[in-house]
Amino acid sequence: MDRNYGISGYQPSKRPSQPDPLNEEEESMVKPRVHAKDLFDRAKRKTSSTRSARTPGAKWPLHKKILFVLAALFAACLFVVWFFLGEFRFLLWRSPSLTGFPFGTRTYLVLFQNNYELRPTGGFISNYAELTFSHGVYTGITFHDVYAEIDEHDYVEPPLVMSTLLDNGDYAGETFRDANFDPDFRVSKDELITFYQLTHPEAQVDGVLAVDFHFLEQWVGLYDSVTVEGTTFTQQNLFETLSSLVSDIDHHDEEALDTRKDIAGPLVQTLLTKTLILPWRTLAFRDLLAEAFREKHALAAFSRSGLASSFRLRNWDGALPQSDMGDFLVVNEGNYGGMKSDRYLTRDVQYELEVTDQKDVLGNPIVKATVQITLSHEGGNNPPLSGTYTGYLRTLIPLGAKILEGSDITEERSDSTVLGELVTLQPGESVTYTYSYELPEYVWNDGMYYLHLHKQPGTDQDHYRVLVKVPAGMSLDAPNFDVRESVAFLDVNLLTDLNLNFAVLEDANPPRIVSNELTALNQITLLFNENLDSLYAADPSNYRVTDLNEASETTDEVTVLGATVQGNVVLLTTTGMTTQDEEFYEVVLENLSDTHGNVQTPNPRSVTVVQRDLPVEPEEEEPTADLPPG
Repeated sequence: MDRNYGISGYQPSKRPSQPDPLNEEEESMVKPRVHAKDLFDRAKRKTSSTRSARTPGAKWPLHKKILFVLAALFAACLFVVWFFLGEFRFLLWRSPSLTGFPFGTRTYLVLFQNNYELRPTGGFISNYAELTFSHGVYTGITFHDVYAEIDEHDYVEPPLVMSTLLDNGDYAGETFRDANFDPDFRVSKDELITFYQLTHPEAQVDGVLAVDFHFLEQWVGLYDSVTVEGTTFTQQNLFETLSSLVSDIDHHDEEALDTRKDIAGPLVQTLLTKTLILPWRTLAFRDLLAEAFREKHALAAFSRSGLASSFRLRNWDGALPQSDMGDFLVVNEGNYGGMKSDRYLTRDVQYELEVTDQKDVLGNPIVKATVQITLSHEGGNNPPLSGTYTGYLRTLIPLGAKILEGSDITEERSDSTVLGELVTLQPGESVTYTYSYELPEYVWNDGMYYLHLHKQPGTDQDHYRVLVKVPAGMSLDAPNFDVRESVAFLDVNLLTDLNLNFAVLEDANPPRIVSNELTALNQITLLFNENLDSLYAADPSNYRVTDLNEASETTDEVTVLGATVQGNVVLLTTTGMTTQDEEFYEVVLENLSDTHGNVQTPNPRSVTVVQRDLPVEPEEEEPTADLPPG
């Protein structure tokens, strides 16, 4: 028997019969039938075409594949470089300017400064190197001795201070190694390039970088030891070993003199090699270098404005603060002829700010500053490392400050006033310099006082103490300070530049009596915790004195004749008081207020004074008539 299983192959279906003819309206209402097999075939064709469209290899030509792979590799390399750079990621966008890509060349001078022989920008320049790039590619670093070719030029007149300290009969004038005399590294950079071009007149120098001995010690400390030319260096023995190699020579042997300090170049080359071939050391070196820039053991100043502004933004260029940005204090020391004594020198700085009741032309409180700088030589007599220290100490303060107590040397710069001292210290000695001045009005900005403490490059944890004093009754809003009523303290070992600020909170407290006593017959002295408004305090009608008859039945009728006000002291002069030992008097005070309008509480108020141990007035001697002779 014939069976029709239908298109599914399972469900039998009846053989369709011929349908009845439909009219046009009914025919339009009937949807065409779609079988499951047709739907399956359509879906399969659609999926196949979609896969073909999404498969790169199906339609991409070979050159697009290559470009895709190159772009992926470039992105991966960029990410790796971005990760490794850390705080130096901004150099990615500055790399063409830094390296001369694509058609230029770059030459930078790299200074090695010995901060144990401190100079204004971080230390005596013991070696230097030329760091070069060509078309964006590093081409090498070459090390040189500062006593070699770069020293071979005509005599250059040094600054007067330098010639005074260094002129021992053999001084040959200013040279490249002394050209970092200006405490602003950007200015010294130009001087260094000028001296470099005396012996390299055709050279184009694009910037100057500097690192100090402290950084070199930390760099060696990344490794257990570093061996160079048969000498093993560690972080602990680096200073002593290098000093021995440099100084233990025959100073009458020209060849020995020509090769001194040459060990520094090979040492740095070895450190660079060890750092670059070990990726994990590269990361440690990156972090060490960033810390060195923050703490001014590394500096960089560039000739191109883009690079210069990037390093200025991070305070990595050794620039001095500007006078129009508020108050600042810069203590800068230069060791000229004092051997390596800075290794044993301590610097303690105290900066006291007294905010007065007086107002400047802008309506801000006038501020008086006092600076005390103490230098102490803790070393012994151990030439050539430690001995007599001679140097130049500079204290830079805001331009326009009114000097009240100054220094031996005064200099005006475009950005500051300089107070200078020629210093001589024997081992074990200390010296303190004190300056006082009235600060200009621009130290305030919209009621806020701004103070910048500037760290000298090459120094390590100099101690600073800042005291701020406001008139009694006032207080301070000072985030970084320890505030005690009208006084604020800050003690810090300066590792980096430090920006501080504070605001004076107006007095909202009434005056308070500190002491009250009968200092003489008919004389009463009242001491308050703050200055009083003399308009009310000097009015005798605001005081009454009453005898309380505690020691005697004699009642004094006391009248206040006058009141003299001297800041926070009121002296009352009375009449009617008689001598009565241990007698008590009530003093009533009314309407007294401080200079900020705060009226005493309660008002009126009373205090008690006692006749006790008063000075005895000398008795007047009766005049005697002259007797006639005979």
